[in-house]
This record gives sequence, C-alpha cells and structure tokens, in this order.
Amino acid sequence: MTGKNLTTDEITSHLVRMRVTTGAFLATVAVAAVLCFVLPQREGAASPRMVSLVAAAAALWIGFSANRDAERRLDKVRRAAAVHGDERRLLRDHWWVYAAILVRLEVMVIGGVVVALWGLGPTVGVWIVLLGGVMMALSWPTMRKTQLLLGRVRALREGDEGEAR
Repeated sequence: MTGKNLTTDEITSHLVRMRVTTGAFLATVAVAAVLCFVLPQREGAASPRMVSLVAAAAALWIGFSANRDAERRLDKVRRAAAVHGDERRLLRDHWWVYAAILVRLEVMVIGGVVVALWGLGPTVGVWIVLLGGVMMALSWPTMRKTQLLLGRVRALREGDEGEAR
C-alpha cells in the first residue's frame, strides 16, 4: 500500500485517537494534583527529604529522557514504514509509540504523588505532577506533526526506490 491509499478521514481519525489518548492522560494529571492535597501525608521508612530526592530524580530523569526515547522509537517506525509502505500501519505504530511516551510522562506524575505523600509534602509534589502534565500538553498531537511524519516516511521510501533503480 502506498500513501495514496491513505485518506484525509483516516489521518483525521488518527489525530482524534491521539488527542483522546492525550486527554485521558491529562485528566490523570488533574486527579493526581488533587490527590496531592487531599490524601494525608504518610510516614515512610526513609526520611521525607530522601524520598523526595529519589522520587523527583527518577521522575525527572524518566520524563526528560522521554523525548530521546520517542525519537529513537519513531525512527524505527519511520524506517519500517519506508520498507513496508503501509501508512495505515505507520499511523497505528505511531499511536503505540505515543502511548508509550505518555506512560513515561505519567511516571513523572506518579513521582509527584509519591513526593506529596511520603516526601516533603504536596507543595513540592504538585509541581512535579504539573511538570509531567506540561510535558504531556507539549506533546499534543497536531495535523502538522502527523503530516511531517508521513512526509518523512514518503521521502525515505522515494529515496529507497530511487536507489533501487
């Protein structure tokens, strides 16, 4: 299958699916922010500072390395799509990559809740939760990003076909 078989409706449907997924993950950010203040702070085996330091460091590392992970995963998907040429499969694989990245960013949110409950408290933990939410919002799917992905795959495919001739 070539890119000519992919309709505007299919691209729009993909974009809606991506946005609904993002919206669901963003809803968890709001819930987590509320939980930071509603749930009582708990005693842990380690000091609140140590819990906060470890949870914040893990959350930030996982969150900020998500971009690098996304690029690596998308590169594999692009190269595979250039070989198989099935753009419907490309969009499906793109959604899976995006979902995996949102899960990584959700770990930041969970880290913020951990800081709020077992660490230094909600006034610190909520900022980690909100940072995870901001990073999710920055990854908001757009038609431009989707068209760019399709364009890069088509260019790779044309380059491979040109070399084969």
